[in-house]
Amino acid sequence: MSELSLPAYETLEPLLKEQGLAVNPAELHGLLSGMICAGLATDGEHWLAPVADYANQGEPLTDGAKAVVRSVFDPAASQLQGVLSTLLNSTASELAEIEFTVSLLLPAENTDLMLRGEALGEWVTNFISGLGLMGMRKETLSDDVTEAIAALQEIAQLGIDEDEDMEEQAMLLDNIVAYVPECVLVCLVGLSQRGELDEAVHEQDGKPTLH
Repeated sequence: MSELSLPAYETLEPLLKEQGLAVNPAELHGLLSGMICAGLATDGEHWLAPVADYANQGEPLTDGAKAVVRSVFDPAASQLQGVLSTLLNSTASELAEIEFTVSLLLPAENTDLMLRGEALGEWVTNFISGLGLMGMRKETLSDDVTEAIAALQEIAQLGIDEDEDMEEQAMLLDNIVAYVPECVLVCLVGLSQRGELDEAVHEQDGKPTLH
């Protein structure tokens, strides 16, 4: 759906530190994804002020910092807007045949399980923060979006317990990583403020399937 791809977590992490930004890749991608889902304009540089406030103590971003953030923003915006456009322009029968993919910028799968679990929590926490930065008000949300955000808030509280079976926890983490994009899609559709999107989605038996 998008030809742009996210940089690898391991590549991006030192670049963010080099630019003095107080976020890691999971936090930055989660934040930007939440802002986009909540209606951030994806043309121009509307993300500059919120990111500067959130990750740079309110100081303007240098050209180098802008370039690093844009390497995350552009593919995130392209992917999420691509999903939104497909939902808007496809019939219910076409949607049933489409596999939607919403990426999470996390450490590689062979990374230490504790670090992956921590990064997932940071992604989810900052996704919710991104929604809030765009002025999301809980009392105006649909039931679907409210439930999705509640699920994300629960996920943000989860962690890896060193005293428990690590193989079992690894499987659980993989399941959660696969589930989070479903919540993201619910937020994207529900916050798009386009009634025809909800109508198209609910014409199917359930929500679009993400893989």
